[in-house]
Amino acid sequence: MKHLHRVFSGTLIIGIMLTVFFMIQGCGGGETTTPTPDPPTVASIADLKGASWQDYVGLEVAVTGIFVVDPVPMIVQNIEDVIMNTGKLYEDYLLLSGDEIAKIVPEDVGGAKIKVTGTVIARDPKDEDDDKVEVQLKIYEIQERLYVLYPYHWHPELFEFAIEDRYAVLFSGGINANSNYSRYWNDLKFMYSTLINNCSFAAANITVLYANGVAKDTDMPVDDSATQANLEAAFADLEEISGSTDTIFFFATNHGGGFYEDETHPHWYGGRRDTNGDEGAENISEATWGIDFDSDGSTNDFVAWDEELFSWGGDIYDDSFTAMFNENLNYDTLIVVLEQCFSGGLILDMAQGQGDIIVMAASGQYEPSWAMAPTYSFDEFSYDVTSALNGANHLGTIVNADTNGDSEVTMDEVFNYARSHDSASETPEYEDSGDGVATSNALPSGADGALGATVSFD
Repeated sequence: MKHLHRVFSGTLIIGIMLTVFFMIQGCGGGETTTPTPDPPTVASIADLKGASWQDYVGLEVAVTGIFVVDPVPMIVQNIEDVIMNTGKLYEDYLLLSGDEIAKIVPEDVGGAKIKVTGTVIARDPKDEDDDKVEVQLKIYEIQERLYVLYPYHWHPELFEFAIEDRYAVLFSGGINANSNYSRYWNDLKFMYSTLINNCSFAAANITVLYANGVAKDTDMPVDDSATQANLEAAFADLEEISGSTDTIFFFATNHGGGFYEDETHPHWYGGRRDTNGDEGAENISEATWGIDFDSDGSTNDFVAWDEELFSWGGDIYDDSFTAMFNENLNYDTLIVVLEQCFSGGLILDMAQGQGDIIVMAASGQYEPSWAMAPTYSFDEFSYDVTSALNGANHLGTIVNADTNGDSEVTMDEVFNYARSHDSASETPEYEDSGDGVATSNALPSGADGALGATVSFD
């Protein structure tokens, strides 16, 4: 017991001496200790972009999401926000900025769930998007590698052997810089090189309307930005130069808008309520969703919905879009390939009552379309269509869509190949009979497929 008493006494004396020392330090005898910084505010993406966003400006925050570097650095709530061809919902993504971004290796971090810590800053209201804030990155921590998600830029070789009676318009709106994924550029380039190398289109007869009008590289020239006015101008030019023996090919990729018939998601991504009655039987039950779509005070009605193709900074609704094809356009055959979400909803508008039109769409009128796993560097349906036309995929691996062995790949065979190889959660559709009623079956199916069986680029 005496030994324990001595230990206690010695400890007590040392403690008194340390207390006196720190009291002296605090009285001006030396430097004060550095206070512990406040921990970052833990927030969600929806918090930072909600109605109280200004309350976060200037604060250091910690927020979690999936890291994406394409088209610009950001974190998103879930992978569907990136690989589905609809516009991202405003509260589902958060832009990142700062010098630390350049130190991140996309191949290592792209597609990973990460926690980012940084300062919330207000964005310049002059920016072309609607985002009000971004986070200036300080540090990040990888929590889980979920996906392989980083931009892959494919570079084709071109070997032109042209037939002069073929014209093409390639279109990708992209919405804005924050939604314009690299896969849209790859989609266009793959189709562009295929039309030149394997379908005998002259480069001079291909009009490329892409995003803001600025090419991402030198592999493909861009004629103008992808706006409704420029698309109308492109078709006006075709009206002047094309004739009744010519083939016109139109390809559109990027985002589409329409009604999404899925309880787990918001009920529409763009589009608008139809008011002119041209959507036929495309009726949506207000009671099913509990939404007063027509704003008449009742949720007991049935309404129809217009689909749209997103342009750069705008909307091209189905009525305006199909009018471009139906007014004074001269051709022997018109071939339309649509990659965007809800693209099947355009088939009735485009094809009903029209002759010599072949329309292929990536998805049904109430469905999204998707990027192609596992790298998401192309879109699924359009990639398969282009591979069939090209006779090879983008890496040069041979693709044989000629099912009847006649050394000619016809449009019905192109669709059958794309349909059978499409592994995404989408339902490709086809129409060439002129009744406006699409099929998702293998061709021939009912009245569909007969025209496609007579048309090829070989």
